[in-house]
Amino acid sequence: MKPLIIILGLRGSGRLTVAKELAENGWSDGKRIRTFREAHEAESGAADTWAFAAGAATLPAPGDADAGILVTHGGLSAVDQMEALHRALPASGWQVQRIVTVVDCPLTQRHPDVARWLVPCVHFADVVVLNRRWEVPGQWVNKFLEPYEADFYPCLVVNLLKHGTLTNPAMLIEGEPLRRTHIFDDIDAVDEMEFDEDNLPDEPFDLVRQPDKYFARDELGRRILNVPEIGEVLRREQRS
Repeated sequence: MKPLIIILGLRGSGRLTVAKELAENGWSDGKRIRTFREAHEAESGAADTWAFAAGAATLPAPGDADAGILVTHGGLSAVDQMEALHRALPASGWQVQRIVTVVDCPLTQRHPDVARWLVPCVHFADVVVLNRRWEVPGQWVNKFLEPYEADFYPCLVVNLLKHGTLTNPAMLIEGEPLRRTHIFDDIDAVDEMEFDEDNLPDEPFDLVRQPDKYFARDELGRRILNVPEIGEVLRREQRS
C-alpha cells in the first residue's frame, strides 16, 4: 500500500498551492509523488485524475509512485466524497497517511456558511492550513479556532505563507494520525468503546464498528448531520 494525502477545502482556497508545496518539499529528493485532481476540476486531458460520480469514487492504481496527493472536488460535499473514498480505498492500493483541510480565511470570514461547511472537514483533518491569514484580524482567527480548541481537537494548525510555502512541509505528512475520525484507521471495535473492568455495560453489546458520525443516516437513509450546500457561495464569489 502506498501512502496517500487527501486535501479538503473549497475551490480557490489554496488547495492546489498546498498540494504543490507538499509534492515538491514534503518528501526527500528522488521520491515520485503523483497529484490527483477530481476529473471535473482537472484540466482537459490531464493524466492524473480521480473520479467522483453517483456517490462513488474511482482511483487510479499507485503504479510506480512512492506516494500520492488526492485533491477533492472543491465545489461538492466533502462528506459525500469522504464516504465514497472510504469505500473505494481498501481495494485501491493506497493507504491514507494524512488528511489536510485548507481554510480560506477571508472567504470564511465573509460567509458563515463556509465556516459551517468546514466543520466536518476539520473533523476529518490531521492538519488545518490557514490560507491568507494575514488578510483577517487575529481576533477573527481566534474565534474561528475557539470551538475546536475547546473540544480538544488534536489536529495541527499551520499557516500557508504569502509565497505559497509552509514552514515545515514534512511535518504535515509525517507522524501518527491526528484526526478525530477513525474511518481510515485499522482499529479494533473493542478499542473504540472506552470502557474498562470498572465500567462494563450491563446489557449485551454489538462489536460492529460504528460509522463516522457524518456518515450516519436515519431509517429513511437521510444524513443525521447535515452540512450547508456551498454552491451559491461559490457562484457569488465567482468560483463556481
